[in-house]
Amino acid sequence: MSKFLHSLAAAVLIAAAPLAASADTNLNLDTGTTGSSGGDIIFTGSGLAVVGSATQAPIGLVGPTIFALEYNQGVASVALLESEKGLYSTAPITAALNFAVNYVVAVHTNAGNYAALLVTALSSSSITLQYLTYDISGTLLHSGTATLQSGSGTAAPTITLVQNNYSFILPNAPNYGIAPGSLVLISGSGMAAPESSASPLQDPSKALPTILNGSQVTLAVGSTSVNPAFYYAIPGYLAVVIPSNTPTGTGTISVSYGGQTSTPFPITIVPHAFGFDYYGGALAAVTDNGDGHLITTTNSAKPGEQIVLWGAGDGADTNNTDVSPPTHFDNLSGITALYFGGVQVPVEYQGRSGYQGVDQINVQVPANAPTGCAVSVVAVTGSGASALASNIVALPIAASGGTCSDPLAFVSPSQASMLSGLTTVRLGGVIIGQSTDAGMESDTAEAIFESINGSLLTGYLSSKQPSAGSCFVTQSNSTTPVSPFTFTGLDAGTVSVQGPAGTQQLATIPGEPGIYSALELPAGFVSAGGTFTFTGTGGADVGPFSDAVNFTNPLVWTNSGSDGTVSRASGLTVNWTGGASNTFVQIYGYAASTGFSASFVCNVPVSPGTYTVPPAVLLALPAGSGALSVSNYTNPQFFSSTPSGLDFAYGMGVASTDISATYQ
Repeated sequence: MSKFLHSLAAAVLIAAAPLAASADTNLNLDTGTTGSSGGDIIFTGSGLAVVGSATQAPIGLVGPTIFALEYNQGVASVALLESEKGLYSTAPITAALNFAVNYVVAVHTNAGNYAALLVTALSSSSITLQYLTYDISGTLLHSGTATLQSGSGTAAPTITLVQNNYSFILPNAPNYGIAPGSLVLISGSGMAAPESSASPLQDPSKALPTILNGSQVTLAVGSTSVNPAFYYAIPGYLAVVIPSNTPTGTGTISVSYGGQTSTPFPITIVPHAFGFDYYGGALAAVTDNGDGHLITTTNSAKPGEQIVLWGAGDGADTNNTDVSPPTHFDNLSGITALYFGGVQVPVEYQGRSGYQGVDQINVQVPANAPTGCAVSVVAVTGSGASALASNIVALPIAASGGTCSDPLAFVSPSQASMLSGLTTVRLGGVIIGQSTDAGMESDTAEAIFESINGSLLTGYLSSKQPSAGSCFVTQSNSTTPVSPFTFTGLDAGTVSVQGPAGTQQLATIPGEPGIYSALELPAGFVSAGGTFTFTGTGGADVGPFSDAVNFTNPLVWTNSGSDGTVSRASGLTVNWTGGASNTFVQIYGYAASTGFSASFVCNVPVSPGTYTVPPAVLLALPAGSGALSVSNYTNPQFFSSTPSGLDFAYGMGVASTDISATYQ
């Protein structure tokens, strides 16, 4: 079910075991001393604030394992902390940035040193931090733990975000909305009693409480006021079920705890706004309707199979209380269209599952369903101007079930399964490319060597490379999207590329370890096509290698002159000619509005010469200015011999054309 529910027990245990304690609020990260004044940081009760000339950068939720890997490395840590220079500021880091246990903050101290902080426990009255401080040369100055108390007393509860518990679509998104009868996640601070060693998760086989851990939620729309029932309540997160008798329209939601009530937070209630449950970063939470097994890349769905997709937001069902387990399983009609890739799939049942606020969709995988390890699944609720697209998730489909096969995948399912169990996965990729932007053509070559936590690998690969005929969307409450995945660069020594037109050495990028690039190759270096051999001398992390990428006959985007104005409600048709048989087409679009941006990527076969990006994808982008590109990629070409120090490596060729676009 919810990704947060899955990880809740571990988070609670971490929060219940602070490593040290102090009654002071200020911490000097260079010396480890605390006091009532001075230092570099102070805990305010709602977040971290800097003191003096110190600045800080929000890194995000990574967990103790990644913290240890990335920041306990001396000079490498300083380079990583310095690379975030553009993010450092004096702004407080609060729940608005998903500030919680396992959050990492970088601090540039008053003395000019760098520190990395891991939040190990957090409440409205105290925070426990593990920290490492380095000087500019990478020498460890101080490490330790400290618990800082809020000097301002118990703060009033604060709401910072209300989202569908499964889709996590952001409030600024054009496809945002909260439906009656759905399970939602409320993020904030000081909203309930601190966690204990016992799980706060309630038993959904029984009636859910409307007051939990001292917390009560009140939702008001017009003259109607309701109190949702709780799945769980901890200081930073509440999971509640919106009652089905909540009217649609704009309203407010507030939290009362400890004799104080939060400032009302705006909320939009719509008739239907479905969100798919998913796991591993992108894979849909889907079960077989026969024996209930989970659909995975090694146990794929197959044509003719009856499956169940899970989520929330199909709409109100007043035949159920939304407090006690459902007793009526009415076939609701909120979902008006469901797609596997570009194939519309008839819905056999949509409505409540056996749990409050949780819906299910029963379908039969159609005979003409696309196959692959990351076939996109998207639902549309409502119609016309009120149509809302769900989040997009990935479904593995194979002709005979079992392990899926996907020529666009960077690793096989069995290899991905093995690698996901590793603490760290080390990978490499080389790309030879040609791009045309505003009529200007340039040739490029890149090599990237990096490591990622194994548990994040499946989600990273699935979200990065949808199967042929599928599209994925990424949204951000910012005009500068931040990747949810964290990497550490790897040293591969000196890297060069040899092609029919000669040899070029790739340069390293300061502050970006593991990235090698030649952005201005001689004219014609790539356009003639052929075989391009990348060679590495080997470095501290990656052994010597030499492998080739074959790239010929890139396609031509024939209607680029008319594709610059995109009607999101009508779809976007792209036409092309050319393209080799072992390649695919990638259509990428990006749009931004005030404080919000989104992008989509569609991978499609070359042979049809045309593809229409469906409205269900485009409606997740805001109306605004942006960009559009059509690229011709070779299928991933795996190294004939994986270099020592890497778990896998691949090469690709690409030719792309980029234009400015307006999304209407």
